[in-house]
Amino acid sequence: MGTLGRVSWAGECPGLEGAVRARVDHLESLMTRFREDSEICGLDGQWRKVSPDTAAVLGAAKLYEHQTSGWFCALVGAQMREWDQRVAVYANGGEAAAPLPAKAPSTSEHVTGGRIELDGQWCRVTDAPARSVDLGGIAKGYAADRLQELARESGASDVLVSLGTSSIAVAGAPAVIGLASPWAGWDRMGSVILESGALAVSADPGMAIGSVRGHSHVLDPWAGAPATTDLCGAVVCGRDGMACEAFSTAYLAMGLEGAMSLDAQHPELDSIFMTIDGRLLASRNLQLRTAPGFQAWLAGQRQHHE
Repeated sequence: MGTLGRVSWAGECPGLEGAVRARVDHLESLMTRFREDSEICGLDGQWRKVSPDTAAVLGAAKLYEHQTSGWFCALVGAQMREWDQRVAVYANGGEAAAPLPAKAPSTSEHVTGGRIELDGQWCRVTDAPARSVDLGGIAKGYAADRLQELARESGASDVLVSLGTSSIAVAGAPAVIGLASPWAGWDRMGSVILESGALAVSADPGMAIGSVRGHSHVLDPWAGAPATTDLCGAVVCGRDGMACEAFSTAYLAMGLEGAMSLDAQHPELDSIFMTIDGRLLASRNLQLRTAPGFQAWLAGQRQHHE
C-alpha cells in the first residue's frame, strides 16, 4: 500500500491505538508491492496458500475486473515498476525510454494476458511476469473498512479512517470530506458529506484546463502504459471501500463516456467526474458543496479555452 493513514474516533477505547497500528502493519506486510517479502510479491504460477485477508482482496480484484470489463486490473505490477523507472530516469535528466501511446491498442486481452486463480485461500498467478500483482487502491479500501470495523468493535463511535486522503471510511456521525481540485489554479474544490460507508478518489492533480486528453498516473491495462483520458478526477462513494477504489480507478482510465455508462449500471455507487476541459458532473444523491467562487472560476476557465 505504501501510504500514510489517520484514524480518529470518539469514546474511551483503551488499547485501540495499538490494535490499529498492529492491524495496519499486518495488512501492509501482506499486500504492499513495495516489499519483496510481502504475500502478493511471492505469488507466481505455483499454488500458494495466502492469508484470509489477501484471499479476500484477490477475490474482489477478480470480481471488479469482471464488473469493469477489464478496466480495473490487478496484474499491472510489472508495468507499474517499468513506468516508475522511466519517470525516475526522465526526472534525473535522462531521456524517456519510449513515447507514450496516443491511445490504447484495439485488443481483447490485457497486456499481461495473465490470470489470478483462487481456490479458497490457495492462489496462483498464471501467464504473467514476476511480481505482477498490484492490489493498489483496493487494498487501501479494504484496510479502511477493516480499521473502521475494528474501531467500532472496540466500542468507538464516530469513526473516520483516511488512508492517503484517497480512501476514506466513515461510521457513526456523518463526516464532511474535503475535496481537492485536480485543476491547476485552484486548490480546494469543496466538500461532500459522507453519512456512512466509503469514499475513494482517483485523480491527476495539477491538470491544465483545456487539454483534449492527458496521460494519467493510472495504467491502461491493454496498453501497459499511462491511460490517455479526458478525465482528471473521479470520486466514488458507496458502502464498500474496495468497490469505490476499483471503480474510481477504472473510471479514470476509461474516460468520461465509458465511466458514465458504467456508473449508470451501478446505482449502489454515487460518483463525481472532473474532466480535463473543466466540467464537473456529480450524482444528485451526493451532498456536494463547492467552495465559494469555484464554480465561477471554472466557468471562466472553460470560456477562456473554448
